[in-house]
Amino acid sequence: MPAPAESSYLRPAFLAALVAAFLSLLAAAAVVAVAQGFSGLASASFVRTSVRTWLVALGSGIDAGAVSIGIVPIGGTLLCIAIVARAAVWVVADPVDEPAAFGAAAAGAYGTIAAIASAATNVGDVHTSVVRSAFAAFVVGGLGAAWGAIQRHRDAGRWWFTRSKDVRAMVRASVPGLVTVLAASSVVVVTLLAVNVTQAGDLWALLDPGLGGGVVLGIGSVLAAPTLVLWAASALVGPGFAIGTDTSVDLTGSQLGQVPGFPLLAALPSPGEFPGWVFVLGLVPLLAGMVSGWRVSRGERTGLPAHAGLGAGAGAIAGLALGVLIWSSHGAVGPGRLAESGPPLFTPLLVAVPVLALGGALGAALNHYRGGRASRPSDTSSPGRPRLWKRHQSPGADRRVDGT
Repeated sequence: MPAPAESSYLRPAFLAALVAAFLSLLAAAAVVAVAQGFSGLASASFVRTSVRTWLVALGSGIDAGAVSIGIVPIGGTLLCIAIVARAAVWVVADPVDEPAAFGAAAAGAYGTIAAIASAATNVGDVHTSVVRSAFAAFVVGGLGAAWGAIQRHRDAGRWWFTRSKDVRAMVRASVPGLVTVLAASSVVVVTLLAVNVTQAGDLWALLDPGLGGGVVLGIGSVLAAPTLVLWAASALVGPGFAIGTDTSVDLTGSQLGQVPGFPLLAALPSPGEFPGWVFVLGLVPLLAGMVSGWRVSRGERTGLPAHAGLGAGAGAIAGLALGVLIWSSHGAVGPGRLAESGPPLFTPLLVAVPVLALGGALGAALNHYRGGRASRPSDTSSPGRPRLWKRHQSPGADRRVDGT
């Protein structure tokens, strides 16, 4: 008797979630062991700290008395997605019949494990959010499971949510535009960090983390770098970001007070107004939208309005993804005035979507015009005009003079 249909995706989905949670806890435990030393590895406190480290990396946030950390370490979240993907590669031996159901089952199982882990470790004054843990793990588990299954079986086409060729073309074209903004933001962060590398070294020396603490501080800096890149992206889009109340950093200038002594924050610009040329960086989102519009496929509709509409859609999708990513980098980085840090919640999304959509329409229009010129016949000489012969062409009968 054949097995029920749901068993084809439920078992690998649950197994992938379990393996990913175990591997994530091992990685968190290794970081905690290096930070605290290798004594007391079997204690209940070590286990709780390891679980909390994993949950914070997912994006659960943590409260320890008056100190509240709510910001999502984007690098840690990406690492968790990669771990889930690797677990799915190991577990999903056969292509799943229902990709959406498999992703949802893996996400639900991973989210349930995170929620149970959060509730079990909420003792004393230290708490992680059960709801945020479950939601963050659900998103991480779903994305990681889908990525891993695609890596294993190279069947990305089966994961599309629609059969519309236009929608697929817009989604594909949105990726280069999103990458353009993130790449430009990364260049800005790396440049500022290189300029202020001496200040970063001074902060590191002031903390004096030691060997184990230095390893953990280095890991934390690497995992926090994507968050700083998203803050820079918010500045390029326009709204900027803040590190505490009554502070702001945008393309007009920097107004910062006392900031946490984290070496990576040495990349923050010095307080004061920026030179006028910095406003040129505000064109990056528009150019990114043009990249998406340029890359979008026309499909079966070849008219300029239809092509420009597809470009605008591709840019809008890129802007939507960028706005959501920037939104995820908002949160508290400490008590008091640091409770509000990062970009505004919704303003980057409201700005990025129309700006990149406009750029997408312009890019598609330029590509349409270029394609129209390229499709014209190469011989544009007028029919009534005599044609000049090339020098290397041998003379034919029509060029010979009678009698010669």
